[in-house]
Amino acid sequence: MKRLILVLVCLPAVAVMGQDVKKDTTRNDGGLQLINNTEPPIEVIIPVINPKSILVEEVKSQMSRGLKAGFQVNIPEVTPDQVEKDLQNDIRNKTKSKVVKTNNEFALQGTVLSAISDKPLNVYVLLTKLDSSTQAIYFFEQDSVFIADSVDRNKANLSKEYVRTFAVNQYKLQTQKRIKAETDKLETLEKELRKQMSQNEEMHLDIKKLESEISNANMDIKANQGAQDIKTKEIYKQKEQVAQIKEKETKKTAEKVLSDMNKENKKLRDELESLNRKIVKHRAEIESIKVKIRNNLEDQYLKKQAISKQRGYVRGIEAMAQSIR
Repeated sequence: MKRLILVLVCLPAVAVMGQDVKKDTTRNDGGLQLINNTEPPIEVIIPVINPKSILVEEVKSQMSRGLKAGFQVNIPEVTPDQVEKDLQNDIRNKTKSKVVKTNNEFALQGTVLSAISDKPLNVYVLLTKLDSSTQAIYFFEQDSVFIADSVDRNKANLSKEYVRTFAVNQYKLQTQKRIKAETDKLETLEKELRKQMSQNEEMHLDIKKLESEISNANMDIKANQGAQDIKTKEIYKQKEQVAQIKEKETKKTAEKVLSDMNKENKKLRDELESLNRKIVKHRAEIESIKVKIRNNLEDQYLKKQAISKQRGYVRGIEAMAQSIR
């Protein structure tokens, strides 16, 4: 049965958001935030995960030697492939005998398992994959007799403890692998969040750069308008002079000057239009980036929720690992 622990924490800029935190849809977007770093305390949900029980029972089961007494255990959350190597090393226990695998049965002759007996044992183990665990049935043969409670209660109890110890260790080992895998997922989520925050900062820098260019363009516009005012007055005066000149060649020269002035004035007007277009373009780009920033903040919100959920899950598994007995 799973329970939940709710922990209130104040989180910094790179912190995680709780799973049950509601999104604030009334946020004022008049000014853009760089990073959500002033949020109130939030709930971090840590599930309480109880470890699965590991029980060893004496059974009678078919194996290569017929129907024999053995000791059955289910090893949670592992597959036969995951325990096969450790099983062989465990029953060999530094002996030189070789484990023989036939289908799903592992057989070893003449090993010494001091946890059960100082005398050599023949050990047979059947591994069967179940939905979320592996069933292991151990058979211990000594002097052509299979250990059972009815044969030798003390050795039967020691056999149960030996089998259970292996199962518990495998469960712990697999849980540590699970913690590692889930921690890797958490680190990936945190890396993605850092990338989103970096993108957020870059977008704000882009806005500042565009705003600076707009400011410079406005100053250029003022300078341009001043230059046009001066040029317009010069053109007016030049027109008056042209109108008063009678001598043909002189008048032609004056008209050429007036034409050049008009060209210069047109160039100024073209520059003004270009500056205004630049400002309009940059303002549109800023609005587009603001939309991306808002989307980025929403993505950060969702990513922080995912991080919170994953972090709580990792902590829950870590706590469970400490309770495996």
